[in-house]
Amino acid sequence: MCGICGMIDLTQQGRGEPRLVRQMANLIRHRGPDGDGFYDAPNTSLGMRRLSIIDVKGSDQPLFNEDRSIALVFNGEIYNYRELRDSLRRRNHILQTEGDGETIIHLYEEYGLNLFNHLRGMYAFALWDTKAERLVLAVDHIGMKPLYLHERDGKLLFASEAKALFADPTTPREINLSVLDTYLSFGYMIGQETLFGGINRLLPGHAYVVEKGQESRLHPFWSFGQSASDAFKPNQEGMIYQEARELLADSVRLHLRSDVPLGLFLSGGVDSASMLALMSREAGDRVKTYTVGYEAKTPDNELLHARRIAEHFKTDHHERVINAADWWDGLQKAIYHHDEPIANSSAVSLLLLAEHTGRDLKVVLTGLGGDELFGGYTTHNALPQMLSNRDTWGRLLSPLEGTLAAVEGAYPAMKRYRIIGALPTYLPRFRQATLPRDEAIRRMISFDGMAFSDALREKLYNRDLTAAWAKAQHKETTYSAIIEKSWRDNPYDTAQALMINTWLTGNALLHTDKVTMASALEARVPFFDPVLLKFAAQVPPEIRMKSNKIVLREAMRPYVPDFALERPKQPFGTPILNWFDDELSPHIREVLMNPDGYITQFFNRPELEKLLKDHFWGRTSQVEVVFRLLTLELWGQRFMKRNEFPVSSFQFPVSS
Repeated sequence: MCGICGMIDLTQQGRGEPRLVRQMANLIRHRGPDGDGFYDAPNTSLGMRRLSIIDVKGSDQPLFNEDRSIALVFNGEIYNYRELRDSLRRRNHILQTEGDGETIIHLYEEYGLNLFNHLRGMYAFALWDTKAERLVLAVDHIGMKPLYLHERDGKLLFASEAKALFADPTTPREINLSVLDTYLSFGYMIGQETLFGGINRLLPGHAYVVEKGQESRLHPFWSFGQSASDAFKPNQEGMIYQEARELLADSVRLHLRSDVPLGLFLSGGVDSASMLALMSREAGDRVKTYTVGYEAKTPDNELLHARRIAEHFKTDHHERVINAADWWDGLQKAIYHHDEPIANSSAVSLLLLAEHTGRDLKVVLTGLGGDELFGGYTTHNALPQMLSNRDTWGRLLSPLEGTLAAVEGAYPAMKRYRIIGALPTYLPRFRQATLPRDEAIRRMISFDGMAFSDALREKLYNRDLTAAWAKAQHKETTYSAIIEKSWRDNPYDTAQALMINTWLTGNALLHTDKVTMASALEARVPFFDPVLLKFAAQVPPEIRMKSNKIVLREAMRPYVPDFALERPKQPFGTPILNWFDDELSPHIREVLMNPDGYITQFFNRPELEKLLKDHFWGRTSQVEVVFRLLTLELWGQRFMKRNEFPVSSFQFPVSS
């Protein structure tokens, strides 16, 4: 819906900065081109940029309660706002708009910090209570709308995107070296810290409360699987499918509430096909669908599958076909708009699709979430199997742990030779079976050994990076805390919770927000309605894991054609693995082999050059590592070496 920002003087010395907040809002104007709004008080300034979707002519922000003692700036949508408005009116609240955001203020008046139990939506908001002198910053249950915080010299700054915080010239522009190993290990960040020194991300399902500028506290209000004790029984299979169908239909119905036209991102899989089937039944009109595909040497089957689904439902279908030059240009834009480095090739594709879609629409639904909720990833089976292996033959392999660790350095070379087969895939699993539980899980989830490995870190990291990693142990301690939060009695439930608490909240949802809002396009994700999330946590693994996403497939069987339901699970991919070795190779080498490059300060230069030459000359396969290094280099050039943040004008180089 928009972007928000603001500051509070924690010393309560009247140091509110209206001009600064307006500068912050200008840096995120792409999120809300339809207007802006500000609230100024001696110690507090709030700002926002609006993308008008619900109550287009009204609901200008900031929003207020009846006596204007509470002010709110709000990013997102509250999908059950009509029901909430009716309930609040019955409790004698006077609502002054026809929109959804105002419900947050009155729920706060009615329930205080218990208001979150009533919300079905995606949101990040800042609420200022003048009577209590209380600031409440909050991010929705699953993290669909981000919020970044920076506290310095008695001031707290916050914004929907980290770049807005640099409108304050006192915000240090420096890398958080203590967490660089975490990014390199995962390709994205876990936990609340970012690679920007001093800038944190408010965790999903949390509010940050500041009282009278003195006392601050985190208020957790949601965690996946909290009510899983009320689970269904394995013999209730038919009931589970029926309830899944009803809850999905209800979520889509709520997510279609809009005063402007909307559409759907359509892939060739069952997740988005399910969204399309329910949208077609609910909306009645011809649905607009949008698919991204690739101009590559091999046929793009995803385009063909999506086209067939679109033809079945008679949609108004649009395709965005991209080539290597498009992707390279899109990568530069994605680096700017994402703020945090993230090595996810689909984020670039999604940005280009959002650019195309944003010319027609302001709102689009997506099928993101079916895999996370209903067991669509290989990890959902592999992690329980690894834990079982530790129990059955971990002790037998323990004496070989050192040997298995030493072999990791040879994996990149092994991956170049098909004659070895799947050996490089299985060797890390043998090592994981010998390790302590938390370390084994972390290495498995991060594909340690297949991408980054201890052998590579030992050679590549310079003394400063090695010391910072050893001292902070950020990856290790943060991931152990996530495991503790995600641990369940059944290992299949643990795998489900872990994927949601790492990959989903640190990568998939974060980049979906950033790259769609770059084109002032709001992406809605019906799979993450809190009611549906609660249901998914209650489905017993005996049913959920019978086959890939069986609950979703059987729930949607009355509505989705068999050719879409029965299509085998395929990961969303791009041909960049081939492009890195072909069309993009000279440009990547030019960026990464620059002796004055940003990343040279963190690595041993001879080892970095050897890694790159071995990869590009075909001796090893290090495409995942190269992508993470490339993203880090471009991020450093954009955010650490420049004083301003203009959108990239980088041109695709012409080969000589």
